[in-house]
Amino acid sequence: ARVNVKVGVFQFMEDNTTIVYSPAFDLSGYGKDIDEAKSSFEIAIEEFFTYTIHKNTLTNELKRLGWNVRSMKQHKLHAPDLAEQITKNEYLAEILNDKQFTKFDQTVAVPC
Repeated sequence: ARVNVKVGVFQFMEDNTTIVYSPAFDLSGYGKDIDEAKSSFEIAIEEFFTYTIHKNTLTNELKRLGWNVRSMKQHKLHAPDLAEQITKNEYLAEILNDKQFTKFDQTVAVPC
């Protein structure tokens, strides 16, 4: 089973490459345009899930990233609060302070 969760994603340019970054998963995708970057990000998310499920570490990784996973068995998940992430994630702080960015929400289907 999977549960859909909205997560914040930041889009910005770096060296003529479009980057999309989700602090909730600490994962990025990239490409020559936003469509390629989103596609790359979706692959990164799926690889993250495949790897952590195979290693039986998905719950621990989500907890490490600040997710509330207490109700995972009931298919309820809560992504980390963005304000909290800003204080703990140096890369996110760098994006917010140094990059021209756009933030959007993306729905991600998280395996339970």
